[in-house]
Amino acid sequence: MRCLLTCFLLFGLAGAVRADRAADLARIHIEAIGGKERVAALAAMRATGQAVAGGKLVRFTLLAARPARLRLETENGARSLVQGTDGVEPPWEFDTGTWPPKYREMAEASARVFAVDAEFDDPLVTGEARGYTLEYAGEVEVGKRKLLRVLVTRKLRETFSVLLDDETYFIVMRVDHRTSPAGRKLQVVTHFDDFRPVAGVLLAHRITVAVDGQASQQTKIVQIEANPEFKPEVFSRPKVAVSVGAKP
Repeated sequence: MRCLLTCFLLFGLAGAVRADRAADLARIHIEAIGGKERVAALAAMRATGQAVAGGKLVRFTLLAARPARLRLETENGARSLVQGTDGVEPPWEFDTGTWPPKYREMAEASARVFAVDAEFDDPLVTGEARGYTLEYAGEVEVGKRKLLRVLVTRKLRETFSVLLDDETYFIVMRVDHRTSPAGRKLQVVTHFDDFRPVAGVLLAHRITVAVDGQASQQTKIVQIEANPEFKPEVFSRPKVAVSVGAKP
């Protein structure tokens, strides 16, 4: 019994040490990307750029605001797609590629991913305020580059990893395990680089997503406007009907 109790105490102590190390990394990360005050002051952004997926080039405009509001407009030829979430109601979309085009709720799997992507701040910035727990998971080496791994759990359900460069303390990778609409388990690795200052906060301007080791999407952000003016309702699904052929 005494041996068993000692094991439990050591296990609890190890968990506390990992949590403390993760908290230290979170504080260093916030300072590295611009500091607490600048991060807090950057409450919204409008970004423009282009993404390549499946050999197709798509131009986009993105409006995001704290804590988890997002509106994404993409254009590919004659097709336009608008997707949004206000962080409260289910994510919605308007797609001119379907007939008749209308505002509708996203499919469940797509909505779940979109809601996660709508998080304005990274998990090391938001921490407990957004229901995250952080645990240091050691060092890993990727392409002769040493990275610090932090395991992130949200509300005891969703778990993923973020990896920080051990010199800059920027988050350079995120590793998720997701389920495809067909029910297949996938490993999704997101790479972040080309960090540039936006209102004093360093943000990635190039994002590459790989699914099961194969690059699936490359995004290049051309410009980011800090704290643009916007109406809060742009994130919400419009309640009025849209006539056929009309733009959202």
